[in-house]
Amino acid sequence: MVASYAPPPTGSHSAGPAAPQEVKCRPCAADGVGVSGQLIGTGPREEVVTPRLRLERWHDAHFERFARFMRDPDVIRYIRAEPLDGAKAIVQHEQSLAEWEENGFGKRAVIESGTDEWLGFVELSRVGPGKGCRDEDVEIGYFVAPSRWGQGIATEAASAARDEAFDDAGLDELIGRCRVENTASARVLAKLGFRLLRPHLLPGGIVVDIHRLRRERWPGPADRRPRGVRDGRQHGGSDYRETG
Repeated sequence: MVASYAPPPTGSHSAGPAAPQEVKCRPCAADGVGVSGQLIGTGPREEVVTPRLRLERWHDAHFERFARFMRDPDVIRYIRAEPLDGAKAIVQHEQSLAEWEENGFGKRAVIESGTDEWLGFVELSRVGPGKGCRDEDVEIGYFVAPSRWGQGIATEAASAARDEAFDDAGLDELIGRCRVENTASARVLAKLGFRLLRPHLLPGGIVVDIHRLRRERWPGPADRRPRGVRDGRQHGGSDYRETG
């Protein structure tokens, strides 16, 4: 999924109230279930904590806020042509639960610790075919409520997801994609250490920039990083070849 984070446009938009939905979902991932390249150990964490946030593993309790969130025109501006309707929201929610079961990583709700406010979500997901990457590549996505743009929430949540990808899941590299006009998302990826690989043309004339971060360029989890080592721009990536 292409990352969504951008300065608000002129004018304001708000999503309407969520229509009640009956959601029947499969259980979440069993601990210890992984995929090739993972080093999960005792299983994924239910919660990842950062200085301001709790990143909660995806559950049915997050569905209503997710469905409402994905109808906000500002949220979807760079990722969808139209708001996500109720039926499609259920499908995506089911897929998010299934990804934890299949991969041992996936979507996490972003919750502000001090207020318990639901701010959006961050995710690690397989890219899949036809998107300018290898089918098995894992990409990072971050989606924050427009009212909280410009406060570093996206960077804080995405940094924790990046560390989970390399530390908990044992991945060797991570992909980040964003539309070329979404410069704010590109800045987040740069802060996390990603390097631009190339642009890719999607159907409909949409151009996305593909970024990559490899394990050897990762500075390590913030809580175990040597003093003086910070996130920043990294280099390398000429050996990458896509198959999708």
